Amino acid sequence: MTMFTQKILMLCVLSLLSLQNVLGVHVTIGNNLANNLDLTVHCKSADDDIGIHLLHHRDIFGWHFGSSWIGQTRFYCSFKWNNELKWFDIYVQSRDLHVCDSHCNWYIIQSGPCRMVDAIEKNAQCFPWNSWNK
Repeated sequence: MTMFTQKILMLCVLSLLSLQNVLGVHVTIGNNLANNLDLTVHCKSADDDIGIHLLHHRDIFGWHFGSSWIGQTRFYCSFKWNNELKWFDIYVQSRDLHVCDSHCNWYIIQSGPCRMVDAIEKNAQCFPWNSWNK
């Protein structure tokens, strides 16, 4: 490969990475807990604290961020309702980048968070809660 071709290829790669960082990712979280329970959500990354949000049943909140060029972006959230306290890595760039692209939509149920695959809740991919022993 010639030096010119290498530089053009590198420019293309950097442009794509910059585009992903500029367009970013939008994460939404919805409260689908049974029995119309309220859900308190607190999300953060190594760099950002999204804050504490109270979601009534069927409420949704979200935020937007630029992902890392080196694939290390991770947001984790705690979820509290009644006497339950759970947590989950709601966005892991290596897991989610190619699945939900620029929009990662989640809803929370008692058994764990579910990522929407499309607009139909029945097609969601549900995950177990993270362990406190990690």
